[in-house]
Amino acid sequence: MRLQGSGGSPNDKESPGRRLDKARATVFTKELALLAGLRQHSAFTAWEPTFGGKFPRQTYDTIIQEVQNILNYMALISYASNILHNHDDDDTDQATWLNDFRRLVRSVDVTSQELTSTLALLSASVTNGSPLPPYLRAPEAYRLSQKLEAIDANILHVSHIMEPGYAAFAVMQIASSLISDDMGKLINNVKSLVGEVDFSFHVISSSDEWKKDGQKGKTD
Repeated sequence: MRLQGSGGSPNDKESPGRRLDKARATVFTKELALLAGLRQHSAFTAWEPTFGGKFPRQTYDTIIQEVQNILNYMALISYASNILHNHDDDDTDQATWLNDFRRLVRSVDVTSQELTSTLALLSASVTNGSPLPPYLRAPEAYRLSQKLEAIDANILHVSHIMEPGYAAFAVMQIASSLISDDMGKLINNVKSLVGEVDFSFHVISSSDEWKKDGQKGKTD
């Protein structure tokens, strides 16, 4: 929404951008509280009896840290994108580049639900103890720079490096790549806990058994 400049006025409490900011802050606070609770529960497992096997505390702690990393990168993207929404348009040169940048972003579909779907699937698998579907992969980082350069090769030229929006865009691209990397690690760790559905099969030849049964029948 900030990339496309469709958030409305930041001074309007009823604008889509302000309402989304409020919802995001609420979810962010709940996530921090949940992660703190998970760390506390994980620490308590050190004193629990090991009936039925030892609790995989190290794996759970790694999962918690990876979720924390993804949350931090998302917060960084949200903070960096503020410059694209709250920038003062009094500077004509910077406003021109930023408007051109927004115009190009509008022409490219930058909305992706793959990350949300993958996180929901991982959460459901851990909650229900059900195995993950086979061949599950982390969503690839959205390569917006390549798509923008294909439309306008000059928009991300180094001559615009002093533009505030240029630095914000670079931060968002790097954070997006880091989220993709941590998502791959998160999927592997969850898979080690709940397993993976295996659709493979093995063909076992029964010709030898058939011959033995035939010879046995003749003998009888």
